[in-house]
Amino acid sequence: MSPFTKTVPILVVLMSLDVLPALAQGMQEHGKQHGFWAGLGFGYGSARSSCDNCSNSPRLGGWTFSGDFGWMPGQHVRVGVEFREWLNGLKKNSQLPVITAATMLMSYYARTGAGPFVDGGVGLSHYMIGKGTGDPIEPFSRDTTYASGAGWGYTLGVGWTVRSLGNSFTPRVTYAFGNKRTLHTPDGAPIATGWEPRVLLIEGAWRGGPF
Repeated sequence: MSPFTKTVPILVVLMSLDVLPALAQGMQEHGKQHGFWAGLGFGYGSARSSCDNCSNSPRLGGWTFSGDFGWMPGQHVRVGVEFREWLNGLKKNSQLPVITAATMLMSYYARTGAGPFVDGGVGLSHYMIGKGTGDPIEPFSRDTTYASGAGWGYTLGVGWTVRSLGNSFTPRVTYAFGNKRTLHTPDGAPIATGWEPRVLLIEGAWRGGPF
């Protein structure tokens, strides 16, 4: 199980207990406009890739999960780190593409409280084709990897904040793409050069804070 996959259930529990919304509401009532924030997202995305020695791949749909946290230095800006995982469904005993990314993220809010915002980020992304297990908790097998590669990744996003009872619901659209990289088999043999993944995501996220 990846560290990110282990983190998601913990964040889900916190959100379900309304810990983050309650803390956020309390701080907002006292006029706090900076501090720590955290969020959790879930959505669906379409991925496509290309490489130097292959044709463009067909678009693949898949689920995406994200968790982020950071610091809000003022009313209009959030900075932090976002962890994201996209996988091409729940497949059993077949090849399963997975994209994992850790991104330094900055969000700018045009208005305080609610309204439109834009995201931008840069970080590391890892692409892997593994063997699916069909298990939603452990969707791919760590024992079988057909190909993998890592490199720099970038994200651009737009969204809208809907604030209610101290909790911020933020539907957003994100475009994520990575630098060209080489995919290797587990024994180190290169099988694809210039591999370039691109993902378009539609997501609903909840962000709490500042705390």
